[in-house]
Amino acid sequence: MLAGGAVKSALEAASTPWERETGHAVKAQYAPAGEIAKRLAAGERPDVLVVPAEALPALERDGLVDSATRRDLAIVSIGLAVRKGAVVPDISTPEKLKATLLAAHSLTYMDPARGTSGKHVDEVVLPRLGIRDAVRAKATLGEGGYIAEKVARGEVELVLHSLTEMAPVEGVVIAGPLPAGLQKDTTYSAVRMREAKHPEAAAAFLEALASPRAREAFISRGYRVP
Repeated sequence: MLAGGAVKSALEAASTPWERETGHAVKAQYAPAGEIAKRLAAGERPDVLVVPAEALPALERDGLVDSATRRDLAIVSIGLAVRKGAVVPDISTPEKLKATLLAAHSLTYMDPARGTSGKHVDEVVLPRLGIRDAVRAKATLGEGGYIAEKVARGEVELVLHSLTEMAPVEGVVIAGPLPAGLQKDTTYSAVRMREAKHPEAAAAFLEALASPRAREAFISRGYRVP
């Protein structure tokens, strides 16, 4: 399985009982959406792919995925977090978010060429607030994984990232989701690749990911489900 990092914690929890009950092993790799696209373009062919739903039409046109096997798993939103012990800012309105970002001496968000959240922050949020250049000048772009760890270690003051990739990080406090009008809700979908080497096991795994037990694994970790 090749999957976006935004759904890592729940996918790992949902995979474990299925592995135990079936005897199959799920060999999962997690990466930002941009990196996944590059790996697929280079010829990588996992059995199961979990990516933002918006990426699927192009993959279907290229004949890479079997859209009939699609299962929508979770909805992921973007938020802001600070280091534990710091003053938690109010970002409930665009004006308050703008003030918070301008006041920060340093921050991080995903490289827009690599991650869904970073692309939205860089191309939508910051331009709409009119502070793209000012924020970019003091931003450290993340390459993947739990970039909120930079905040936990004290390397930067705040992070803009998927809420589900900040929640597992100890040492940070989530200030909240982006305010209305600036938010991006991304649906992550699982699908079988047409060149899957283990098509039957992949199909069974997809059904398990769509089961009530798997939904609970997502919900209990703060995900919203379709």
